Amino acid sequence: MAEARPLKVLLVDDEAPARARLRRLLAAHADVRVTGEAEDVAGALALLRTYRPHVLFLDVQLGREDGFALLRHLAEPHPYVVFATAYHQHALRAFEVAAVDYLLKPCDAERLARALRRVRERLAESDPLPADEDVRRVRAALAPPRPLQRLVVDERGTRVVVPVEALTRAAACGNYVELHTAERRYLLRSTLSRLAQRLDPARFLRVHRGHLVRSDQIVGLRPRAHGDAELQLRDGNTLLLSRRFREALPADLRRMAPPAGAADVGAVSGPAAPDGDAASAEVEPHPLS
Repeated sequence: MAEARPLKVLLVDDEAPARARLRRLLAAHADVRVTGEAEDVAGALALLRTYRPHVLFLDVQLGREDGFALLRHLAEPHPYVVFATAYHQHALRAFEVAAVDYLLKPCDAERLARALRRVRERLAESDPLPADEDVRRVRAALAPPRPLQRLVVDERGTRVVVPVEALTRAAACGNYVELHTAERRYLLRSTLSRLAQRLDPARFLRVHRGHLVRSDQIVGLRPRAHGDAELQLRDGNTLLLSRRFREALPADLRRMAPPAGAADVGAVSGPAAPDGDAASAEVEPHPLS
């Protein structure tokens, strides 16, 4: 039987003890050959050009740099990427989309063996997903999605463009989202969570499980019982700000609240939005900009 070809591995981590531990665990695998170690992006790029490893064990945090800077500069042929990091929350989205595997430091022998098995399976596939496709997906996952610019509304057979700039707030309404503008309102066939993922989080704040509001529409904040608060909006309406979303507000808005102790008021009050024909709509898959 032909001997299995060596699995060439490059370790990239700015902490020498972490590299030493990983090298020690890899030594238990006869087919693994560590071709080099690097502590920063420049050193890793030089070793990648020299040794062309099959696998890159990559830490997310490399001193003042991060591992994703390395991925953005990778030249072909691309190695398979296994993240080895204590900061899984930094790149969870990328891990789920693209990485062959990831190890949460300090990793153990069993977890490392599982990661190596996944790499070997990928290399042994007759028609494997190319490593460069892994890297492309990582790069796509790292690029922040462009905030939604427009919604396309299907209104009685006519497609109407509603600029996101015109939205003042949005509210969950059964299987729809009620979109409010200064002139009228629309019904969007979507969930509030799905819409929130496409809006700029610095401009549209989630203030309640059922409400999003554009930040420049908030003109006042008054505390209520149980840690909740009441937001006063520029159009005269008020919205309930629930306790769990209050802590996520920008600091300048949190400072607007005086000490707790205010009368209980309704979650939404004030003048109703001007009535227009409620229009069903769907989020356009891509912004029309």
